Amino acid sequence: MKPSRLEAFSDGVFAVAITLLVFNLKVPDVAGGHLRVALGHQWPSYIAYVISFLSIGICWVNHHSILDRIAMADRELLFINLALLLGIVSIPFTTSLAAIWYNQGTNAKWAIGIYCANWVYVSATYILLIHHLMGHEHLATHATGVTLQSLLRKGLFGIVAYLVALVVSLIAPIVAFFICLALAVYFVFGVQGEAMAEH
Repeated sequence: MKPSRLEAFSDGVFAVAITLLVFNLKVPDVAGGHLRVALGHQWPSYIAYVISFLSIGICWVNHHSILDRIAMADRELLFINLALLLGIVSIPFTTSLAAIWYNQGTNAKWAIGIYCANWVYVSATYILLIHHLMGHEHLATHATGVTLQSLLRKGLFGIVAYLVALVVSLIAPIVAFFICLALAVYFVFGVQGEAMAEH
């Protein structure tokens, strides 16, 4: 398959997933009477939205970097990409789960743990996609810029960090939530500086 078809399909899935996130944000009921207070009570939904929006955006940017290095997609690579997209389209659901159940005792561990596990899965399929491309040189181009090895290092860092967040979620769910936020900020700003240095 031509990379352009793979990219077009994948971009559509990313666009749907990132758009669905906004539907987790609810307009407060007028009967409440105090808009400022009602909006304040929904702070977990806003943080969850920002974390997931940034994280899906980062995945899209990294996915684009990978596809830039694909000359041709074989059947196995297509299925790995589908596995990655499965994780991406699950993010709106797990985001909503974490935002609603973040302070519900034992249930909070499950909710935020599932959210972190979702990102562990996305990171794992991202790594698998890069590994497959590195192991099948005839599928890869010789594009300049960020290398596959560099993308793989970032992917490995991501999966380790999300695994840490997953373990932390069993003890302190809200702390795990903020670890995910810190990761999103790091990948937007910290990695950007690294990428500029590599060009």
